[in-house]
Amino acid sequence: MAKRGMVMAEGATQTAAGAGAGIEVLRAPEELDLATADGLAAQGCAIAAHARLLLLDLTSLSFCDARGLSAFVRIANQADRAGCRVALIGPQPPVAKVLRICRLDQRLPVFATTAHALAGLTAVAVPA
Repeated sequence: MAKRGMVMAEGATQTAAGAGAGIEVLRAPEELDLATADGLAAQGCAIAAHARLLLLDLTSLSFCDARGLSAFVRIANQADRAGCRVALIGPQPPVAKVLRICRLDQRLPVFATTAHALAGLTAVAVPA
């Protein structure tokens, strides 16, 4: 689904490419655990190395264990090194609860929708 110069990826094995805007979206799998976390981390880190903004779409994610949380931290650390901003989009209530308990929601901004994230993270400050 194309939206404002970016392509939304379906599934954890696909990346999204921003059309020159440097904004990319990576959709997490339905479950983020031992079997899937390393793949998502590798993709997210590769994208963060060249993007200006990486949005991790968690709308389909229904389960996330410690390996999944570690993947988010690895992506965030790579993004920090590369000067890329990272945000989490639309976590379901059980996942949002885990993010709050682990305080990862303080490390990475969480938005309800991609549109909210784009509005909050790409707004240009107007000088007073």
